[in-house]
Order: sequence, then structure tokens, then C-alpha cells
Amino acid sequence: MSRVAPSELGWRLGKSVIPRGVQLWVRYDRTTGVYGAQGSGKTLDLLAPALLAHPGAALATLTKLDDLLLTVTDRQQPLQAGATGGRGAPRPVAVLDPFGIAPGVPELVWDPIAGCVDPMVAERRAKAFSAGTVTGAVAGGRQDGAARFYAAETAKVLQGFFHAAALTGRTLEHVLEWVANPVKAEKPAEILEQHPQAARFWDGLLHGALSGSADTVGNTVTTVQQAMALFFQPSIRARCVPRAGRPATDITDVLARRGTVYLLGRDDPYASASPLMTAVAEQVLDTALAMATASPHGKVAPSFLACLDELPSTTPLPTLRTRMANERALGLSFLYAAQTWRQMVVCYGEDEARSLFGLTNNIVVFGGGKDIHFYREVSDLLGITRISRQSISDGPGGIGTNRSVEDVPVLRPEHIRLIPERQALVVAENAPPILAKLRRCVDGRDGRALLARQAAARSQVSLDRDARVDPAERAAAALAYSRAHDLTDPDDPSDVAAPDHERDGELHKGRTAAPHLDDSPSDPDSAPTPATHTHTHTHTHTKEWSW
Repeated sequence: MSRVAPSELGWRLGKSVIPRGVQLWVRYDRTTGVYGAQGSGKTLDLLAPALLAHPGAALATLTKLDDLLLTVTDRQQPLQAGATGGRGAPRPVAVLDPFGIAPGVPELVWDPIAGCVDPMVAERRAKAFSAGTVTGAVAGGRQDGAARFYAAETAKVLQGFFHAAALTGRTLEHVLEWVANPVKAEKPAEILEQHPQAARFWDGLLHGALSGSADTVGNTVTTVQQAMALFFQPSIRARCVPRAGRPATDITDVLARRGTVYLLGRDDPYASASPLMTAVAEQVLDTALAMATASPHGKVAPSFLACLDELPSTTPLPTLRTRMANERALGLSFLYAAQTWRQMVVCYGEDEARSLFGLTNNIVVFGGGKDIHFYREVSDLLGITRISRQSISDGPGGIGTNRSVEDVPVLRPEHIRLIPERQALVVAENAPPILAKLRRCVDGRDGRALLARQAAARSQVSLDRDARVDPAERAAAALAYSRAHDLTDPDDPSDVAAPDHERDGELHKGRTAAPHLDDSPSDPDSAPTPATHTHTHTHTHTKEWSW
């Protein structure tokens, strides 16, 4: 019988300091929550090492380009000898990068309308999009309860729009047309009312969500538009949505080949990717669950790892609590991280956040934070210990000895804050508290090699970023088009008509610059005159490359 590698059964957490010298591993059927302030090292010390060593398929959420480049090259490498199956075949990666932070990496292309003929798929997808709006709403000043109410109303609207579009073969463009003015969009309700395969009563749900007081309807419409806001950016829509010659990514195939799906967002209050990333993450997890139930073993083997860094700000999964409770037995393993406990409360609400905390098998707490209330609760969770004290007094009557016992906390809240770098407190199920020493993945010879691969990947990304169209070129071409079609302000003194020979030169430059903005390059010599009102569109030329 061949020897089983420990990485096939779990991921390495570190080595205990107290008690001393015990190797710490986390089984894949145990969930783990990590709490650490920015810069504490939770990504380099825990999440990245767990992802790098994992032999099966994985989902990884992150907000920093460097974190992606640190692991993406190694996650594409064939499994080493000794891992179960998959030897010799490179593993695929697919990166959802709505903001174009990492040009040239293998892209994840996803159609939010696909599959929504099934009412269950449409409902789950709509709720995933709407769940991503809660954090921003609360951070923006809206009360927690109100944010959740409008998220629920948003889900009713979006599920109707997705379902109606899928039933009639419409695309995301049609859905965005409805989202731009949901109250006046009559076609979705008409489809839901008349189509024989439409879910019953959904036309009523749609009508109810968009009817009522002006304030309620206005807030609902705003939340609907917030949920789909990213897709109103043409560049993001072109980057994420399939089109001719650019088919949707087969997520089932990626996971079956033990690949990795990366969701790369950023914590931006003006352009949050949270709704989109939450919806895609739910789709990936549903795909892994379907693979588990279809397996003759009744589970995914090797396990599927969901490595959810910056959970509250990237993918606030509304189904996380249910998945953690039920799907870990099916081979789906969950490792999530947050900077503070309050982030979880803002994202999920007090009760749901506490439920998640209670369902998490292992809690890892880094030092350096400022949430004294959370540290106090962790201290209470660790309990107290009884110590004996002996005092000696020297007085006129001679030397006296006094012995007493005292109950003191195992670890005081302020001591948790003082945990040094590269160490963390581990609270593992019914085990005594453990102070663990962590190994940073960029340390040692292997770490230097990993950093070298990251640097090479960063250089390639920089080359692909340089190949993009210069914004100044786009602005010049847009202005030339506007002047040619009388779209400029006639009262603008900066737009004084140039002499004929100079104006002709500008128009000629505008036409020659058009291939940089058009969907397909054209011959400048055959370009029509300004009177033909030729329209130009943005197109970014990028070079395909492999890691």
C-alpha cells in the first residue's frame, strides 16, 4: 500500500510554541476562520501556503495582484509524483479580473444569464448579486436592517430579469437596458406573465418589488443598479462576458482537471466588484457540489478548497453558513479570512456572523489588532485557570507564609494583541489553546524560488499592460470624432475652428487613430469622409501569453 502524503488529507498550519514542538495540520473536512489586521501576514503565513500545497481544485478570492502572481504559476504546474492522480497534466487556471489589474492572465469568462431558464438558478444568482450590495450600503451609512431589506427586494427584481432574459434568448445587454430603468421596463413582466415555462407568480413578485411608495421603490431601483453597476462599464462588460470568438469558461472542466478559479477584486467604495464576485463564487461552489453528489464516492476527491481571503469585502457569500455546515462532509473545505470581527458583523449581521463563528472548527487569531471587544470574547472563550500564590511577610512577629489560589484568564485580551509576528493563537474545537509558529511561504530556498516566479509573472503582466491603448490617444480620437460630427460645444473657446488645412489634418489623424478604437482595424485610405458619420468603438489590443 502506497504512503499517503499529509497534503492529501489536510493543509499545514504550523508548529506549536505552546505546547512545544507539535506539528499542526488542519483536516480538509474542518473549516477554518482567520482574523488578522492588514499586514499581519495571514495571506503569506496561512492562505497562500494552503493553496500552494493543495492537490485538488480550488477557488481563491483576493484583492492584491501580488497575491495572485505569487501562486498562479505554481497552481498551473502538474502535480508532483506522490500526489493522487493527475500526474503529468498541467492544471488550468481561470482569473476573473473585472478591473483589468492582471492583463494577459488566463481569463474567466462568465455569462450571468446562462442557466437562468431554471428558476432555482435564477433565484440563487440574483440573491448572490444582491448580497454583494449589503456591505457597501452599511458602510455608506444605511442601517443594517434596511440594507438587507433592499437587498431582498433587489433579488426579486433581478431573478425576474434573469429568468425572462433566459427564457427568450436575450443577453446581458437586454438585462442592463431593463436595469437602467426598472420601473418602465414592461417587457420582463410581460414575458413572465405569458411564457408557458416561466415560473408562476414571478410576474407578481416583480410588480410588487417595483410598486409602492416612491422612497421604497427609489431605494430598490438604486440597489438593483448598484448590484449590476460593474456591467455598465463597457470595458468590464467586454472583459467578463462571452461574445463571438470568446466563449464562456467551462467551470466544470476547470474543476475536473484540478484547476483553480481566481476572483481578483479590490476594496473600492466607488466600483465594488463584490456583487459580481459573489455570484461567480456561488456558481463555482455549486459546480463543486454537483461534482460531489455525482461522484460514486459521494464526495470530491481530492478535496475542493475554497480559500476566501478578505471574505467580507470580496465575496460575502450568503450561503456560507449552510455550506460550512453541510458540504464539508462532501469534500468541500472552507478557509476564510477577515481583517476584523466587525467586518463580519457589518457584512452578515450580528446573529449570522456569530453563527458562522460558532460553526467554524478552527479559529486562528493574529496579533496587532485593535478590536478589544473581540479579543475579550476570545479570552472568555479560552476560559480561566487556577493558580496558587504564596506570599511571605516579615514583620515584628517574625516571618509568615500565606498560600492562596486565584482564578485568572488563560490569556488576557491585551496579551492577544501582543502576539508577535509569524505567530498566531489557534482555538481548535475542544483542544486547549495553542500558540503556533507559522512558516511564511516566501522564506528559505523554496520561498526565494517562489518570489522569482512571482517577479517573472509580474514582468509579463507589465508587458501586456504596456500594450494597451494610451488614454491620450483615445481622448484625441474621441475629440476628433466629436469635431467631425459637430458634437462639441460651439461656445467653447478652446474649440475654435482651425484653418482648413489644419482641420483636415486633424480629421485625417482621427481616422487613422480609429483602428485603435474600432472593433476591427480598417484601411485609413478607404475611410469614409466625415459626412458619412462613421462610428468608431473602443478595442484594446492585448497579447496572449502562457505562464
